[in-house]
Amino acid sequence: MAKVDMPWVKEQLTNNRTKRIVGDHVIALLEKWEELKNTDPDPQKNEANLSQIIELFGKLALGHAIIAENKNERWVPAQSGQIVVADEVRVKWNAFDGEMGKLHNGRRGKVVSIRYGDIIVKTTDGREPVLEGYHYTPQQLEKRVP
Repeated sequence: MAKVDMPWVKEQLTNNRTKRIVGDHVIALLEKWEELKNTDPDPQKNEANLSQIIELFGKLALGHAIIAENKNERWVPAQSGQIVVADEVRVKWNAFDGEMGKLHNGRRGKVVSIRYGDIIVKTTDGREPVLEGYHYTPQQLEKRVP
């Protein structure tokens, strides 16, 4: 992977009229990235590892969940009118940001009620705290299908 071209980065940030504090933080992260990215002893695996590092860092920094997919399960975006009580649902990995994301994203549960378009869920994933009676919009959920 090529070395970060800082003059080009600064030009991009300037042309985009990025706020100074945002640009300064991006530059600081890129400087740290330069230090970290060449630490893998196997150069052939380094490229794939770097892509995974960026993906995981982005998700975790925003409080988004990392969901390990089970090949025996199929999940589809939940849609109004297609969800019924007792359906198994999962909160999307990126439904919420920050602290709310840490609490909700990736959680699985059963639909216990549907009211005024809200899907009311009780978690069944064995994680603490148990979320009972939380309201979600269909856009925040995925539904497990056979």
